[in-house]
Amino acid sequence: MRSERWSAPTRELTLPERIAWVLGDEDGRPVSSLTEPAGLLVAAAMVELLLDASLLDAGSSYRRGPVEPTDPLLCWVADGLLRQGGHKSDLGHAVTGPRGAQMIRRTMDRLVERGLAHREPRRVFGYLAMPVFGSALRVHETNALHHDRSVVRQVLDGAEPDEDTAMVVVLLHHGRRVRALHPLDVGTAADRSRAIASGRFVRPGIDQDIVRLVSPTVQTVLAALTATEVLSSGG
Repeated sequence: MRSERWSAPTRELTLPERIAWVLGDEDGRPVSSLTEPAGLLVAAAMVELLLDASLLDAGSSYRRGPVEPTDPLLCWVADGLLRQGGHKSDLGHAVTGPRGAQMIRRTMDRLVERGLAHREPRRVFGYLAMPVFGSALRVHETNALHHDRSVVRQVLDGAEPDEDTAMVVVLLHHGRRVRALHPLDVGTAADRSRAIASGRFVRPGIDQDIVRLVSPTVQTVLAALTATEVLSSGG
């Protein structure tokens, strides 16, 4: 099912907010609770850190980050910070530390302020694995990820908010649980992503074991996640 183009409230979303938004239900609305996609919000924090250099050193005012919003996501993660003389540890520590937590909260606040979600008191414990540098994608069919990067860009920019495509784009580019993806098999991947997003049990994909996530071939940060409130689009 295709969702309508971005409404007035969603048109003004930042890229991290768009990423959170497109991981919605079949009508293009936010999932009922953004808990399992908390990793998505951490990924949003990572993007914020790349776009706003002041967040890396706890600066008080915005400074243009090491990458442009128009750069492909893969280049953001693989090259952006390092090209400007930064260090992997800068971003890793910032995302998994207080600065990353601040960005997650800020993303939540913005979605709530725009009326796109509301707060739902709950306590959630879990773990997430987030690609940082090196192998920025954690799937088997890596060729599928390069299938049509212009479409990926357009989806995240809101030009073509097709729900199935948006789901796949978000999951692939943020290391979610996709065991394998063929470019022609977007329907299956979208169904799987919706199940993950809504908190239903899904057989483990590439992250079958929390220990296996940290491997020489996949540069990941394993972060403990503690949330005292989650977002909900329900009434």
